Formats: sequence, structure tokens, C-alpha cells
Amino acid sequence: MNKTGRDTVQAVPLIDGQMNVGAGTYRCNAVIHAESDAVISFPDHTVPSFTYTIPTGQDRSFIGNFTVVSGTVTYS
Repeated sequence: MNKTGRDTVQAVPLIDGQMNVGAGTYRCNAVIHAESDAVISFPDHTVPSFTYTIPTGQDRSFIGNFTVVSGTVTYS
């Protein structure tokens, strides 16, 4: 996305410890951004086997705990 004039640019902030993270469980408060194709799951979800694939470069809004099964993400 390119900024033109007074347009705003939506972006995931770069926060130390939340950039390019791989396998593990994390707490998200706003957005998950896929740095590479990523598969995530939701440990607090009522169906433990529920997983979701995010293609490289895509963002998903989410609040709560999530687990990176494969790939890398940046989150805030």
C-alpha cells in the first residue's frame, strides 16, 4: 500500500518480541500479519483442532491467544 496525500496506511506495528515469530503460543490484541504462509490454531477455542491458514502478506484481526503451528507471523 502506498500513502498518497493525507491517506492513512494501515500497518502492523513492529514490537520487539512480536516480529517474525514462529511456532509457539502468543497473546494478540489487534492484528496477526503473516510474514510467510502460516497455519495458526486457537487454544481457547471450543474445538481444539480448529486451525486457520493465513497466506503470506495477509492480515487478520484477532484478540486472544493463538498458536503458530507453522510459518511466521508478526502480531500486535
